Amino acid sequence: MKKLIQVILILLTIQSIAQKNKNKVESTPQKRPDYAVPLTPEQWAFKEGKVEFVEYKGKKAMKLAQNSGQVVLKDVVFKDGTIEFDVEPVLTEFAQSIYFHQKDPKEQEIVYLRLARSGNKLANEGIQYCPYFDAVNMWDMYSEYQAPALVKAGEWNHMKLIISGKRLRVFLNGSPQPVLDIPKLEGNASEGSIAFEGAAHIANVQLKPNEVEGLSPMELPDLTDHDAYYLRKWALTAPQNLPAGSELWAGNLPKLELFTDSIMAERRGLINLTRKFGGSPSRRVVWLKTKIMAKEAAKTNLQLGFSDEVWVFLNNQPVLADKNLFLQNMRKYPDGRISIQNTTAKLTLKPGENDLLIGVANDFYGWGIMARLESTEGITETDKVTNIISVAKEIGNLDLEPYLGTYSNNELPFKLSFSKKEKVLIVQPTGQEAVELQALGKYTFAYAPSNAVFEFSPVDKKVILRQGVDTKEFKKE
Repeated sequence: MKKLIQVILILLTIQSIAQKNKNKVESTPQKRPDYAVPLTPEQWAFKEGKVEFVEYKGKKAMKLAQNSGQVVLKDVVFKDGTIEFDVEPVLTEFAQSIYFHQKDPKEQEIVYLRLARSGNKLANEGIQYCPYFDAVNMWDMYSEYQAPALVKAGEWNHMKLIISGKRLRVFLNGSPQPVLDIPKLEGNASEGSIAFEGAAHIANVQLKPNEVEGLSPMELPDLTDHDAYYLRKWALTAPQNLPAGSELWAGNLPKLELFTDSIMAERRGLINLTRKFGGSPSRRVVWLKTKIMAKEAAKTNLQLGFSDEVWVFLNNQPVLADKNLFLQNMRKYPDGRISIQNTTAKLTLKPGENDLLIGVANDFYGWGIMARLESTEGITETDKVTNIISVAKEIGNLDLEPYLGTYSNNELPFKLSFSKKEKVLIVQPTGQEAVELQALGKYTFAYAPSNAVFEFSPVDKKVILRQGVDTKEFKKE
């Protein structure tokens, strides 16, 4: 009995000591992480003479001069988390910017205040998010990623960016509602450095890696995915220079063999040529082509967003030429930015296959189109580009030798002589000038000015000439 009492006393003593140690641990305050970024010269990369480190309104601050260029935080690679800072802009400069996911100055993402519009609750241009592709600020291609921003002039303003995977939320001055809620980050890089730009005082910079306040990393759905009227698949050519002042017309349409590549629409039906081809140091043009199948003759409107110039052809006939030029004050709604509301082209479709061809030119910021049919009544299929690309590759590898020679028809007083010049097939009817033919694939060539089509059968050594409903067969001599 005595031993049992001793054991119980020992257990009670151990339990008491453990409880005291637990209470001691629980009462010891946990050290909070220090997220503050020092505002000292050695922490930042900047142009000499453009940044000062000062005391301003009771806070340690960076003072960025006008035309400061980027002021980059050294030795930090930021992916997901929270960025917070206080900013008092100098309102004489256009924008106050923060960059993130900066791979280099060509590939990065930005949130910026348009200071002339900030503080106006009815100005959608107060704050904007956009990516950079090949050093091109894509502000004109992502107009839906902007909003009013009630920035207080002459005071500190608190900004907080929460970045989680493909999502971004931006809060201003402690508001519980984000001033920007971006459904999908559009940049090519998912991590990188952080930088500020624009005349301002910056204070209380904090980086909180991986603290995302429950924001899901998954992008939100694109509601236009439910809209079958968008044209989302296009065959395309490589960019070519287009001298200033020159225009596209039926006489300089691209050859079929140039359409060796394809492109798919991004969110909102955007065909993003800047992401694919980069910026344009001078005026360039790309041709886009798709096919629309109609079960009967039909009419519809093509709703077209574009930047900066377009020429639209249906079955090689021009239906629209238009410009959306910001600098020349030839701006489409909304204020020179791309939108499906930019313009409309009337399409008159024939039964069967219809070729829709669009030339797109660019020499200012973003580059691309978005296209949507207003109605699909009488239309059976869109986005047919596979055959366009296969024909282009066939023509690119075309051997013209089987088509060469002289062909005759005993009932006709002329012959057809076929020769070649480099990779072009040439036909010369007796007593007429020789002309170059356009290869159409599948042993077929055309001469558009005369509405003439030549269909060869190399095995049978013959060619059929079609002009409208008129058909003539010629045998190889």
